[in-house]
Amino acid sequence: PDVIGVSGMSPETRRLYKLLTEVVERQDLRGALYTDDRDDEVSDRLEVVIVNDEVARLYQHSERAKKDHPSFAPLTHYCVALAKYLQSPLKEYASLGRDIVSIQFKPGQQLVSQDLLLKQLETALVDMVNLVGVDINEAVTDSATANLLPYVCGLGPRKAAHLLKIVNMNGGVVNNRAELLGVNAQYPAMGVKVWNNCASFLYIDFENADPDADPLDNTRVHPEDYDIARKMAADALELDEEDIKAETDENGPGAIVRKLFREEAQDRVNDLILEEYAEQLEKNLNQRKRATLETIRAELQQPYEELRKQFVFLSTDDIFTMLTGETAETLSEGMVVPISIKRITDDHIDGKLDCGIDALVPESELTDRYDIPVRALYQIHQTLPAKVLFLNRKNFLCNVSLREEQVSRPVLRTPDRLQGEWDDRQEAQDREAQQEKTQSGGRTMRVIKHPLFRPFNSTQAEEFLGSQSRGDVVIRPSSKGPDHLAVTWKVSDGIFQHIDVLELDKENEFSVGRTLKVGGRYTYSDLDDLIFNHVKAMTKKVDEMMLHEKYQDGNKDATYSWLETYTKANPRRSAYAFCIDPKHAGYFFLCFKAGEKAPLHSWPVKVIPQGYELQRNPYPDMRALCNGFKLLFTNMQAGKRR
Repeated sequence: PDVIGVSGMSPETRRLYKLLTEVVERQDLRGALYTDDRDDEVSDRLEVVIVNDEVARLYQHSERAKKDHPSFAPLTHYCVALAKYLQSPLKEYASLGRDIVSIQFKPGQQLVSQDLLLKQLETALVDMVNLVGVDINEAVTDSATANLLPYVCGLGPRKAAHLLKIVNMNGGVVNNRAELLGVNAQYPAMGVKVWNNCASFLYIDFENADPDADPLDNTRVHPEDYDIARKMAADALELDEEDIKAETDENGPGAIVRKLFREEAQDRVNDLILEEYAEQLEKNLNQRKRATLETIRAELQQPYEELRKQFVFLSTDDIFTMLTGETAETLSEGMVVPISIKRITDDHIDGKLDCGIDALVPESELTDRYDIPVRALYQIHQTLPAKVLFLNRKNFLCNVSLREEQVSRPVLRTPDRLQGEWDDRQEAQDREAQQEKTQSGGRTMRVIKHPLFRPFNSTQAEEFLGSQSRGDVVIRPSSKGPDHLAVTWKVSDGIFQHIDVLELDKENEFSVGRTLKVGGRYTYSDLDDLIFNHVKAMTKKVDEMMLHEKYQDGNKDATYSWLETYTKANPRRSAYAFCIDPKHAGYFFLCFKAGEKAPLHSWPVKVIPQGYELQRNPYPDMRALCNGFKLLFTNMQAGKRR
């Protein structure tokens, strides 16, 4: 093996790691031989590392694991996933699909919707996959590599699956990028546009490819720039036109680059003056290729060089969190935590925290009462609170105190903010509001015997009525006190009106008042009277408004746009229309424009049980409302002329 990976789900994993490290050192276990810079065969001592197991935990019980290794136990699946992760974390993350949102990358990510989180994670995978590229022939034979294909630019799940299908139909091997277009292949795997997008991210291992293959197919250089790369290789080799023609005629278009690699002369491209190439390309072909030339030079020297940051092993804090589930926020010095006693001696106590960390209670922190023996105070397996005095995250050890004086004074965490960053006054107001809400929530829940009564708040009432018809009603408790009720009714889709009902002449706190008043203007004898003569009456008026020929389905801006269009087509005519006001339930806008060059205006129209109210004038129906508007508008215009 090249490396030994260790992971687990408890602090005991750290002991296994230490044991393996000691065995490797004692036995001087070494990895496979390799050739160093001096062409000597050497080997390094085996490295033991703790592996991040976030992918392995998802894999061990998954359907994919059962399909990949049906005879393995879940623990073996877990170990297989650890090994695969150590080989290529990118492949393992890509294989998770939608399950990747289950991994905690950042604190607070659960506050973001899963769809948005998945979109951002997929974007990150796209960036990384296209940075490292995909060996197309390896993807044909290895499902883990194939999982990277959907993240290649220009592909996606459907096109990636189609690509693999066609490659297999063509014999299972791709010899050059042009074959993907169907050149020298029975079936094309993709169209020109898709090929242009993904060609430079799908590479073909030059060492294992056909001898006549083009080495540039193993680079990030796009096929449209192959001629530039070949020209640079020829100039680096100082070949003239005749040499180039002879070489390419004999060995094909990739011969020059193959010759550069064969003679190990890649470093010569550093002597080329790329500015001159860039100037010639811009002058002759009107192409700005300065950045592309740098890429070509880099790829000719080291094809598909690793550009990612160096792989970083887990830090002490990361290992601590992985094996215990505790973070700096949940476990730190000064906190009071439960401890289970495992062993009692005269001068100390050994115990464990719930997360599995070993805890030591030194003699000085055993008790405040020295007149009673320790064994008389505590018992094995007893669980009691202890204050953390010292926490060693590397060795999973902590010192704690059982003294009452210490336990009764836990250290409060200092706010992680600078002075002046926090609005203390707003916090106090929020606390008061929360306290009032808690107190109001502590009142006895009111129950009314009525088929439309629900123990809802306003939000719940709106959710309940969301799928109901216009005019449907919910009677619910009011936050204003026992002498109030709230009636919520659906005005239109997404628009709900909450009516405050004052109860008068109540027999007791829980009964419904014999007189019900709404808005100080309308009086009803009972709830049925209120619903029929108030809510249902307004529902009819809303229906009448929305069925009128002057009503527009859109919002205010859309209605304004309609008026603009109408008056442009009819410059000398005035126009008006109604539309709903979504921000004020029970209100509509009356929008009007007195000619093409006149400004746009809107007046609010209130729905009332007896009809409509415009400019504080009541109107029984739409006909009266329209006539009333015309009269008001005429009077307004006359007043302006005077």
